[in-house]
Amino acid sequence: MTVAVQSRHPHPWLAANCSLVFPGLGQLYRGQVLKGSAMAIATGSLVSFLTWSIFSADGNTVQGLWAIASLLVLYGWSIVDALGGAVAPPIQGRSAVRVSASKTLSGQAYDPWYTAFLSQVLPGLGHLYLQRVGVGSLLLVLGIGSALLAQTHPSLLPVPAVIWAFGCYHGYRVALPRHQQRHSLIWMVVLGMLLLRLTVGAIPAWVNHSFEQCIVPSRSMVPTLQINDRLFVRHQAHYLPKLGDVVVFEAPASAQELSEIPPDTLMVKRVIALPGQTVEVSKGQVFVNQQPLAESYLAAAPSYDLAPSLVPPHHYFVLGDNRNASSDSHLWGGLAEDLIIGRAYKIYWPPARITALN
Repeated sequence: MTVAVQSRHPHPWLAANCSLVFPGLGQLYRGQVLKGSAMAIATGSLVSFLTWSIFSADGNTVQGLWAIASLLVLYGWSIVDALGGAVAPPIQGRSAVRVSASKTLSGQAYDPWYTAFLSQVLPGLGHLYLQRVGVGSLLLVLGIGSALLAQTHPSLLPVPAVIWAFGCYHGYRVALPRHQQRHSLIWMVVLGMLLLRLTVGAIPAWVNHSFEQCIVPSRSMVPTLQINDRLFVRHQAHYLPKLGDVVVFEAPASAQELSEIPPDTLMVKRVIALPGQTVEVSKGQVFVNQQPLAESYLAAAPSYDLAPSLVPPHHYFVLGDNRNASSDSHLWGGLAEDLIIGRAYKIYWPPARITALN
């Protein structure tokens, strides 16, 4: 009986698996140090740039999206380039190759690294390539099903990653006779992809934990905010608003009753006065502690008057920039600090409106 012996030359599908873990690793494995290093550095730079562009107040979201597209192109190119044009078909053997204690694959041997690569694309694909239809179908259903469930149940995030990892390792072991297996390499690939999937899968949870994404529903903050502007709101532990901050908060009960605002509605206003300060509106001018407030951001001066009012402890006085078309503290009183979600620091969409909020 003859079996395929793994060549000492770099295996193209092992290189592809390495680049699947991180762009440039496949090239480094093949001895292309300069190219591999350049790809790895470019990947790290793109990840840093897109993160800054999307989430930083001064970053441009559109540039961040272009960086994501560039990263995907680089990722794909790294995998294709790692193959080196040598897309190896299944290795043909002259007789049956024993792959387990009880079953054989008659007539041909199978490329273990190609099997691992398919299993990384979708769990079960490698087993289908090995003609293990039952196991392959089961892994396919479990992998896709758990990935869909993890989108709505973040606690299940590790489950699909583990299924992918198991499918890859098991497919590799089935495809290659035990005496030819190189466990260190397959473990490096499997663990690398496991960490990559867990990291990528955790990004939505990190974004939801760190930021609130809001859509402006009304004209109460014109001209600073327009209807349908999309905002990033930063979640900060023990956040204490400052004068001039644009804050997003849950609608107070008094605002819901007075303005018929539905429960769980989020509102956005500007902080005008802090706890313990006195607010007055007279003849189109806002006074804080009897000092006129300079407000270059107003759509128009307020057409109403408000008698001097002391802001209670743990409350803030908030007004809309469109003073005469805003349901705010001049109607329903101070805003309790425990209703404040965070500071809106950036308009991230639409493209023409992208800007930092001061």
